[in-house]
Amino acid sequence: MLIQFSVENFLSIKDKVVLSLLASKDNEHPEHLIADGNKSYLKSAVIYGANASGKSNVLNAFWFMVNYVLTSHNQQLHKTIDRSPFKFDQEMPARPSSFEVIFTAEGIRYAYGFSVTDKAVTEEYLHYYPNGRQALIFERKDTKDFRFTVDIDEQNTLKERTSANKLYLSVASNWSYSKVIPVLEWFASCQIITKNSAADAYGREAEQLKDDAYRRAIASMLRVADLGIQSLQIRNLDSASSQYGGIFTNIEAIHTVQDANGNAFSYALNMAEESDGTNSYFNLIGIVKRVLDQGTLLVADEMDAHLHPLLTRHLVSLFDSTEFNPKGAQLIFTSHSTNLLDLDLLRRDQIWFTEKDERTAATDLFSLYDFSVRKDTKVEKGYLIGRFGAIPFIRGGM
Repeated sequence: MLIQFSVENFLSIKDKVVLSLLASKDNEHPEHLIADGNKSYLKSAVIYGANASGKSNVLNAFWFMVNYVLTSHNQQLHKTIDRSPFKFDQEMPARPSSFEVIFTAEGIRYAYGFSVTDKAVTEEYLHYYPNGRQALIFERKDTKDFRFTVDIDEQNTLKERTSANKLYLSVASNWSYSKVIPVLEWFASCQIITKNSAADAYGREAEQLKDDAYRRAIASMLRVADLGIQSLQIRNLDSASSQYGGIFTNIEAIHTVQDANGNAFSYALNMAEESDGTNSYFNLIGIVKRVLDQGTLLVADEMDAHLHPLLTRHLVSLFDSTEFNPKGAQLIFTSHSTNLLDLDLLRRDQIWFTEKDERTAATDLFSLYDFSVRKDTKVEKGYLIGRFGAIPFIRGGM
């Protein structure tokens, strides 16, 4: 479960911004919360903002962190770290970019963070709270200065295998150091769909569609969306035909229609022949099902692209539901669909905004809860007239 993510000096983000899923004192929609001891956390959060305000960059920063944790142990010696610092300030490219997550894994809270320049990891740390109190697993400063309080001999061996441009967490987990394995597994469980991640939700789940039970479950989700699809089937193509698009070209959607006499007939359409909206929904629901089944985290940029607003509301409601999300899966996404700005649908602390400073061009991130709006506020109307900022200022002219 993600509790908090923060980032500094990355893309359009100059100063530190924090996305928190710790529930506020808002007592609306208690079913939208995950209870953990005496605290509660949000099942979903949506980020709004004008184009180029930086809302996607918040998610891109999270993807960078996850990707670097999972891959930096393979980083070649002296290879440049492919980070993107804030560029509208002459001093920022020389400063480190910093990332931190606070989360729970296997019932234990962890805080992990690192800072990187183009050439090296300058800082890295991992704390955990096995008995409710903070304990140090490792700490790294000035690239090579490590401090350990547990498994000191083992960790001293692992640090010698960690070059300047590699994360110690990645190296230690690659060598199966038990204290960091739950952390690495948490990062690996995160499902991310952004332009930078090049993640194809459908591609991740495609092979599962060969399983009859899984295919029936996906077809059921398609029927709920009222797309006219009754079932799915796999057809076998020769190897030459299937080279284009892989298994995707083998999937057919079955539609049932009636003729003028009321007789029902079934027809098959290849998924490539379906509409963009149908395919967008189809691309999402496989990964949504997986995240809900496993109780993990889905981060999706512009999740509602090509989707009818009611379908987007339905997907969000699955995560905020007690019935369909018993394992506490979480969803973080960006959107331009203002019909979600409804306090009958979301809590005030589930709605976030990004705004770019006109003077510095830096992104700020803040919550609707910061405005202390009343429970009967028409949030969509208030947002569109600029009450909360985070909208484009459209000047006259062409």
